[in-house]
Amino acid sequence: MTSSQNVIIVGGSYAGHTLANSLIPTLPKSHRILLVDALEFSFFPIASLRAAVVPGWEEKITVPLTTDRVFPKGSKHQVIAPNKVLELRENSIILEHPFEGSAEVPFFKCVLATGSTQPSPMRPSGEWSEQEYHNALKKNQEELSKAQNVVIVGGGTVGVEFAGEVRARFPKVSITIVHTDTSLLSPTPLKSETKTKQTATYTSPPTYPKLSIALEKLARKLNINLIFHDRVAVPKLGSISPDSSDWDGSFGLQSAEKVVSLESGKTLKADYVFLSTGNTPNSSIAKNADVEAITSGLVAVDEYLRVSSSNAQSPLVKNYYAIGDVSASPGMKTGWTAMLSAKAAAVNLVNEIAKKPLVKYDPGRFTGLFVPVGPEYGAGSITIPYMGTWIAGSGMVKMAKGKTLLIDKGYVPMWMGETKVDIKV
Repeated sequence: MTSSQNVIIVGGSYAGHTLANSLIPTLPKSHRILLVDALEFSFFPIASLRAAVVPGWEEKITVPLTTDRVFPKGSKHQVIAPNKVLELRENSIILEHPFEGSAEVPFFKCVLATGSTQPSPMRPSGEWSEQEYHNALKKNQEELSKAQNVVIVGGGTVGVEFAGEVRARFPKVSITIVHTDTSLLSPTPLKSETKTKQTATYTSPPTYPKLSIALEKLARKLNINLIFHDRVAVPKLGSISPDSSDWDGSFGLQSAEKVVSLESGKTLKADYVFLSTGNTPNSSIAKNADVEAITSGLVAVDEYLRVSSSNAQSPLVKNYYAIGDVSASPGMKTGWTAMLSAKAAAVNLVNEIAKKPLVKYDPGRFTGLFVPVGPEYGAGSITIPYMGTWIAGSGMVKMAKGKTLLIDKGYVPMWMGETKVDIKV
């Protein structure tokens, strides 16, 4: 046991790992970081789509999640992985497996950085080992090599990037994206939800329309078929016989060419179906503790990134923060805003220890969204306050992100431990 006060980070995601790195040089010696994750390894979702398509990339997006890789030599901070958090209490968490002799681990503060979920192989199942995740990615690579007609359900960033990766590896395969909006991504603003004084709601900002248009032009140039203002009728699994010629709702390579029905009445032929209908916040553990702390599926937070709730008896409102994809903090859910929220939370955690005023979270008006369409193409938008928004072309997107998908600039530098991480891209 230790007499140190714990700052627990639930989730070794990009946000959680960034928070740990931000706290290492600033956290007083009286406190220690415990980074908890259900998986035995870290994975880099920014590059997972390429890893699901291109052989060899599965090895580039994962690293064993261990104390010696995350924290510097001689540090008292620890990684607790693989270990699931079963319950959130006001001053402690309950783990699936004991840590230092007890499944209940007390804390000074706890930060939820559990990210979001997507169908595998984009993100691994919570039960997988690192090798099992690699095997799933390899399986998907092999299945794609047998496909002739690929249908992608959803034209957000995931669907567009996956289409680009498939086109780069398979120039002759038919690719069709079906999307409900007027163009790619989300150029149509969503209706805001009603706000209350107790809980801030979240509505995703719309995509800059010129970026949607640029990506649409690029997709057509790459012979990617686009269907807008329509929706794939996704059947419930088990409702259609596997022997039917109709698609049964399953992901990946089909047993034969299937008929995919759209709500408009149109049909498409497909022997591979990819579901990319958006991320689902991984907020169930917070919901189990207090359903009133959930808004739009995300963990509600106040202006300081502390968990917020309309429930006065909530166990989460005094000692919990939420950052990254699971948090209802303002701005798009990107790696950039995950980093900003992690660094902001680090400042406030240290300020709480020092009994200093907290700092309001402000992601700023500088925003950027770069969407690679394979390693050679892409488009992006850059917004600079008081100056305007510019569209970035394929050359800039390739140089900044598309070629290496930030493995070298964003993933490898995260690892600050004694055991160095070296990934060649």
